[in-house]
Amino acid sequence: MSPAGRPARTTPEAWATAALDEIEEAGVRGMSVQSVARRLGVSKGGLYHHFADRRALLRAAMHRWERRQVTELNARFDAVEDPRRRLRELLGYSFVDVAPTVVLQLMAAADDPDVAAVLERSAEARLGLLTRILTQLGLPADAARHRAVMGYSHYLGLAQLRTQSPGVLSTDALVREHLDVLEGALLAGVPTP
Repeated sequence: MSPAGRPARTTPEAWATAALDEIEEAGVRGMSVQSVARRLGVSKGGLYHHFADRRALLRAAMHRWERRQVTELNARFDAVEDPRRRLRELLGYSFVDVAPTVVLQLMAAADDPDVAAVLERSAEARLGLLTRILTQLGLPADAARHRAVMGYSHYLGLAQLRTQSPGVLSTDALVREHLDVLEGALLAGVPTP
């Protein structure tokens, strides 16, 4: 309820989602209470029904992104029993199915301590998933970790390249062809079943 006794028109989840949408378009620094409120079609005073300030809203948005794009996705892919199929589905999802624009905006704001903490946790979770897949496929732990770093670095770099130079891999077919090359590099020396 608002201080005047009227029901609040938005939920904390709606504010966090709108904040992520704003971050995707304007970046972390461009996300303001006013811009998020405008997105929601409410006054910026509505924020204070749920959050103390912009920083609390940013933290909620980061938590939502981390839960949906890291924790839930890792659980989804960990549930795929066959590690080779898991790797293929992970690569397809990461490089074809989603546009990783929010992570690029977060990387541009990595000097913010809350953003840096989320990026660090997400990198470790994603590297952990890739490392588990590669060790289950038979690579020694140290080699699996190095290849996981290679794969995740490639994901981040390719996301940046596709944003800056969209013509490099302009179709899903070209991206899938490139993924075959990446998968081959990640699986080099791994026996085929």
